[in-house]
Amino acid sequence: MEIEEAALIDGCSPLQTFFRVVLPILQPTMVSVAILQAMWVWNDYLLPTLVLDITKYKTIPMLIQYFRGSYGKVEMGPMMASIMLTVIPIIIVYIFGQKYIIKGVAAGAVKG
Repeated sequence: MEIEEAALIDGCSPLQTFFRVVLPILQPTMVSVAILQAMWVWNDYLLPTLVLDITKYKTIPMLIQYFRGSYGKVEMGPMMASIMLTVIPIIIVYIFGQKYIIKGVAAGAVKG
């Protein structure tokens, strides 16, 4: 609150205060939440299975499930290859956003 009041005293409008003061402070937290949400949406299986028409639309986790055959037979080679292709984009996103995640976790852990 004091930072916003200081920006107001310095002549910033409420919009300038938000974009020049508040948004840079929130950036690590927003990136952390965005990465975690992207991981959740990317790996979601239950909701698309319930909502989507399986004959027309399939998500990646739904396609991986089709490698499990009937009677417990599993095609391990294609299944593991598709799992690796599924995991690689999330790992790349995490690597590029790692410094923001660490800043966001540290900012949330500091008291006072």
